[in-house]
Amino acid sequence: MSLHLFRLPESIYIDIINTMNPCEQFFTSLCSRKAYSIIKTHRSEIEYSRILTYGNGKFDFGHYAETFLTFYQSSELPNQGLKELMIDGNLIPFELKEDNVVTTYWAELIVGTMKLIEYVCDLFNIVVRDMEIHCNSGDRLMKWVQQRQTLLVRVCFDSNDCEENQFNPETLENLIVDCEAESIILDAYTTHPLRLQQVNKKCDFFGAAIGSWFTLENLMTLDCIDIWVMERNFTSTEMNRFFKHWMNGGSPRLTLLQVDLDNYNEQELMDGIDVKWNMKTVYVSTEEAAGITTFDGFYEIQKTTNGMSAGFKFKDGFLYFGVWPCSVPLFRLPHLAFMNIINQMGATEQFMTSLCSRRAYSTIKTLRRKTEGIRITAGNEFLFIDKGSERLTSVQFNEASTQKEMVTINGKSVLFAYDVENDTINTFWAEPIVGTMELVEHVTSLFDIQMDTVIIKKDSGIRLMNWVQRRQRSLRMVEVNSFNKIENQFESEDLNNILMECKADHIQLKALHSSPFEIQNLNKKFEKFECLRGTWITVDNLMTLDCVSITVQERRFTCAEINRFINHWLQGGSFRLRMLLVTMADFNDLELFEGLNAHWTTGKIVVVSYLQTPYEITEFFEVDRHDGLTAGFTFDIIPGQFRFGVWPSDTGNFIDMRSY
Repeated sequence: MSLHLFRLPESIYIDIINTMNPCEQFFTSLCSRKAYSIIKTHRSEIEYSRILTYGNGKFDFGHYAETFLTFYQSSELPNQGLKELMIDGNLIPFELKEDNVVTTYWAELIVGTMKLIEYVCDLFNIVVRDMEIHCNSGDRLMKWVQQRQTLLVRVCFDSNDCEENQFNPETLENLIVDCEAESIILDAYTTHPLRLQQVNKKCDFFGAAIGSWFTLENLMTLDCIDIWVMERNFTSTEMNRFFKHWMNGGSPRLTLLQVDLDNYNEQELMDGIDVKWNMKTVYVSTEEAAGITTFDGFYEIQKTTNGMSAGFKFKDGFLYFGVWPCSVPLFRLPHLAFMNIINQMGATEQFMTSLCSRRAYSTIKTLRRKTEGIRITAGNEFLFIDKGSERLTSVQFNEASTQKEMVTINGKSVLFAYDVENDTINTFWAEPIVGTMELVEHVTSLFDIQMDTVIIKKDSGIRLMNWVQRRQRSLRMVEVNSFNKIENQFESEDLNNILMECKADHIQLKALHSSPFEIQNLNKKFEKFECLRGTWITVDNLMTLDCVSITVQERRFTCAEINRFINHWLQGGSFRLRMLLVTMADFNDLELFEGLNAHWTTGKIVVVSYLQTPYEITEFFEVDRHDGLTAGFTFDIIPGQFRFGVWPSDTGNFIDMRSY
């Protein structure tokens, strides 16, 4: 008996759908239109998934680490009876030869490929990313894909390393002309030499692995970011012509060119061009993800074109020609001029400029005016620089970067990306926490300030907090935060360690904890203690804390416990305390006032701040301590808040608790 999956409650069948792998989701979606619609609507997104085609009769559905399904289409139907699946209203014979390999049978296999691609793309909300075009493919499938989606990443015209799989030159030329992919790769043998008069092709990457036919004119008419050509041995004279072509404004988007060089001849390469040997390191970006080519030791052309510099080097039989943005000669201006420019910059601009080089960092650190109000907040893998309403965010990663720029942070060269719109930079390190530490060193030294706040998340540990506490005189605040997510709850032991090792002036706990726990002796000194999440804190913890301000939100105290605390204070405890705000579990006036000589006061005004908003309290109870201090307390029965404030007894009738 079949399981009536979609008759189950929605929350249950959604959970079941999302325990399926993509292959199971695909075959379940074929059961009916309702099944298709439900799976399409409720399945979880599969990140980085895409389709890759191979010729006209095969494609893969998967992502970079795994192929979920491979589809083969055939027009040769075997004699045996086969199961059928419904695609676009048609019953199609199929075989599931392996767990994830499907062969379907069509009157015209390319039509089958199109129908299946359409079905899978719509079901999983994906597109065709890469296409491999074979000598017998024609242009029909490529043009169909280009018409149905806005972006095609890569097309390779491929003979599969077999000289028998030769393209007709006219067909290949038409395919190249019609191709609209970001990257075009030619790995194709032809029946006779290809002769392209004008390539005039715009793409991000153009590669010719089998390119003996490629001419200098073809090279100069390409509009690309990254070009490499193999098998065609260019002469030094030809490459000299290409350099001059670039110097005259040609190939304006080019950043890297790699070609085979027939015979390296410096005199021919440099003829008529002013070049200078340069030993500095330049990082040249390429079109590929994480693509960087390092130029360290190269000839630099002594003319900039459209704000770009260029250079070339010869290595292992290849000539590399790189292009990069020329640096702004800010620090070549007269001293007074660039000092004025620096001091017109905001904190973010000064910081970003300081990343350009060690000299830039040193100059800005020395000549900028003293700036007040810059605040640094950091966690293991992120850092905020705040100045008024201006905030710059830096996130540290340990994965390979898709960005190519390099910057200097605390004297170290680091991969870097900048999102101008969101004021966010990304930097890439072997260990992100080390990157955060290097950034803290860089920023605090640049602006002559100290770290303000450390944010600790689940699994962050106390490494960053302890490092900051060792390196500077004081730390204003430590925030321990689960961000209201159960999956971010702390282990009890970790939370205990954070509390006991924290030396900040202010600790704020928004931490969920995985199991109940207690701290027997919370003998800690803070200016401000806030426990906004968690019910672990006890009245004994309140009495052993040495704080000016204590706030507890989730833990509800009984009136008997609050009475104990007031008596503890009357006997000289919590000597520095000025404000206590806790939540009451219930209201029992007999328990609350037992043994207290409290009197009702209506002739005074107490101003307090709650959520940065001032409030006036004009009616409350008072108790007096023998050392000249008075405490006032009040309670709101409905929200259950108990507020306890302390001030000198001779303050008068207007008490502003915001000044304590």
